[in-house]
Amino acid sequence: MMMTFVKFAGTASILAIAVSGSCAFAQDVQAQAEQSDSMFGDIVVTANKREQNVQSVPIAITAYSGDQLKALGVTDATQITQQVPGLQLNAWSPNVTIFNLRGISQNNFTDYLEAPIAVYVDDAYMGSINGLSGQLFDVSRVEVLRGPQGTLFGRNATGGLIHYLSTEASKAEFNGYLTASYERFDRRALEGAVGGSLTEGIRARIAGRVVKADGYIKSAAALPGVFDGNGQDLGAENGWALRGTIQADLGPDGKLDLWVKHSEDNNVATGGYVFDNCNLQDNGYCGTDAAGLGNGSGGVINGITGEPASPFQNFSGTLGRFDRNTQIYQGKLTYDLGGVNLTAITNYTDLDKNYQEDGDALPVEVIVFRTTARYKQFSQEVRLSGESDALRWQAGAYYLDMKIKGTIDTVGAPAIGAALAAGLPGVAPTIAETYDLSSKNWSVFGQAEYDFSDKVTLIGGLRYSKDTKRVDYASRVVEGGASSVIASDETFSAALPGADRISDGDVAARVTLNYKPADDTLLFASWNRGIKGGNFTLNGYVTAQTFQHRPETLNSFEAGVKWSNPSRTVRVNATAYHYIYNDYQAFALIGGVPQVGNSNANATGMEIETFFQPSERFNVNLGATWERTHVDTVQTAGSQFLSVLVPGASVPQYCTDQNDGTYFCNYPAKSVSGAQFPNAPRFSLNYVVRYNVDLAGGNVVAQVDGVWYDKHFLEVTNGRSSIQPAYNVTNASLSWTADNDRLSVQVFGRNVFDKAYRAYALNLGPLGTTSVFARPATYGVSATVKW
Repeated sequence: MMMTFVKFAGTASILAIAVSGSCAFAQDVQAQAEQSDSMFGDIVVTANKREQNVQSVPIAITAYSGDQLKALGVTDATQITQQVPGLQLNAWSPNVTIFNLRGISQNNFTDYLEAPIAVYVDDAYMGSINGLSGQLFDVSRVEVLRGPQGTLFGRNATGGLIHYLSTEASKAEFNGYLTASYERFDRRALEGAVGGSLTEGIRARIAGRVVKADGYIKSAAALPGVFDGNGQDLGAENGWALRGTIQADLGPDGKLDLWVKHSEDNNVATGGYVFDNCNLQDNGYCGTDAAGLGNGSGGVINGITGEPASPFQNFSGTLGRFDRNTQIYQGKLTYDLGGVNLTAITNYTDLDKNYQEDGDALPVEVIVFRTTARYKQFSQEVRLSGESDALRWQAGAYYLDMKIKGTIDTVGAPAIGAALAAGLPGVAPTIAETYDLSSKNWSVFGQAEYDFSDKVTLIGGLRYSKDTKRVDYASRVVEGGASSVIASDETFSAALPGADRISDGDVAARVTLNYKPADDTLLFASWNRGIKGGNFTLNGYVTAQTFQHRPETLNSFEAGVKWSNPSRTVRVNATAYHYIYNDYQAFALIGGVPQVGNSNANATGMEIETFFQPSERFNVNLGATWERTHVDTVQTAGSQFLSVLVPGASVPQYCTDQNDGTYFCNYPAKSVSGAQFPNAPRFSLNYVVRYNVDLAGGNVVAQVDGVWYDKHFLEVTNGRSSIQPAYNVTNASLSWTADNDRLSVQVFGRNVFDKAYRAYALNLGPLGTTSVFARPATYGVSATVKW
């Protein structure tokens, strides 16, 4: 139970969208990139951990250059979703960020889990979902790789990979820029960068960004004079980030990049919901289906009066907050050893987070949730690579050490029930949980590409990965000076020896065959085996058998084609895939307890992206997806106790009155069969239409861009109240750039038709569905000065 971060719409001009992959045979990459950039907007990517034109990689890729991201108005790491087919966001605040790619995600709200969509920043893995959101500025490019990427990028890249690459200190001449923007909800942002040569062979660059904004979900009185608003508008921003890098040449054959990155979010107004899709009964609870899932469809209501309410009103009683401090130190060494290239990447990350939310969307204290997390990570990668006329290869080793210490405090109804069960008064108790989770991973990997001819290339790769995890955990109910243990790692281990430890080894693999029948036509077929480690469900009310969930394995079969006409004014890329999951990790509330279980699953889909440039003035980019998904079995509520809220009212369906102030609810449908993946619409369509003309001493660009999503579920349990109806988000912009490229100004509108849609929902069954809606229509202006 948390709340959702907002998916922003991107605006303004974009030169092109680079997509789906193809053949990886030997070629002069830089020459092709320069040629295509003037016509197509293709960019160089490192999806195979070496520089290649995006059109020469046999992986379904969408990539954006830094200029394209600026044109789209992307200023946060989570804002890239609208122009990446198959990618969606599930985040209720900056607290935890969950990316969904082709429906693959870890749709959970706990701090300590890793997602199956790996996120890399400047070649280093970010292992904490607390650290995935953040300000995006002075970037070189973003690459989104769909499908398993475990061979070269390691464990927990089952569903794909997102890689953010910052601008390096590679330019010797003094350069930089400054951008200021203002938009609705008093959102003010300032960012800039400056860099250049310090001395012969040494260059530096410093970049930073600061943003402040008011909340767009306004505090309101649920019942004036009785339940007044708390005065906090949700969805605010208050943060800054600073990044410095030094690049040094190590003679003619080597280079060293050193990075220091710092970011802060301070007292951000967040941590609340709206009360959604509840068929409110006279007993104070929401109607449910036989699985105990909320089955309302009426939209947002005032949880006190039952009257319809705006999705942009907040009736919470408790103030929410979010504080985060992140420090990253990183180095990258590249050296030519004479026919063999060495790359070594070292990363140390320290993240400290504090979060509080009103988890019930009501002005009364039903659930208040507080978490803290201190996350530390050290990683080291070393790899060697080389090539000959027909062969390109690389091999390496990787080590990752992650530690997270955290607390979870829950107050309100769940704590009262726990206190009464423990013989405590139940007046003002807290369920207090502490954990110390250590996770270590090491792996060895290799990949080779061999050209059988100038038309046929075979790629093969393997990676062996070993995970070891250990947790110290305790859950207690605390009231005054008294406490009672609910469960701990010791109690689980006593019931099931080894329940507090995980040790798993597995293999990721890749085989790809590429065929180039003509210069402008590329075909590929591939099999990829992706792996994701098991983990724990840290909750005092699970059993020893469900304290752990098993690793998941994905076998992906893909086929793709890329074609362009001889003049390169039309490009079409398409990929078809079939996923077979073993032990897919599915998140659900079972008996009111959030936990992850395993089930087999499968998915079949297609993606197509096109670029059309009939003239130098006019661009049209279109992307579309189709997907069908199936999860064999997902456990649902089962049974749970509810307090009697309205004495004498009707007993909730599937429940019996215990005549002690509680109901016992026993839902007959213990599981859901054939569920769909969350955030996996059957169809989607993204679009960019751009026209430019020379005018007023510069170039004027008019653009419309956006995305349409078909109806889809927001949770894997597929309850009716978690259905998100189909919706479209359209953005528009008008920009002017001076002929010397030193000055540019842009006016923009995002979500211009003011479409209200949910970015997050949690189905709590009879307790209702809590949701957060994405940002409504906004408009603003920005200006950039370069030197």
